[in-house]
Amino acid sequence: MPRYFFDTYDRVMTRDEEGTELAGPDEAAQEAKKLLPLIAAGAVPADGEHQAFTVMVTDEGGRSIYSAALSYVGTWLVR
Repeated sequence: MPRYFFDTYDRVMTRDEEGTELAGPDEAAQEAKKLLPLIAAGAVPADGEHQAFTVMVTDEGGRSIYSAALSYVGTWLVR
């Protein structure tokens, strides 16, 4: 099975050095989609009301094949 790598960006980049064996690119995209909420849940912005979380999927050849992003935006309605 091919190996896919999931680099994450949450103000800093975290490189996936190990990767995960999956059946193909569709499964890798699904994994990226599952990973985003897990990253965001532990990193709600402490110093602002805007933050983006991104997962970049690369294949064994180092080619970027899929990118997924999730944005957090908080808006004060009354202060």
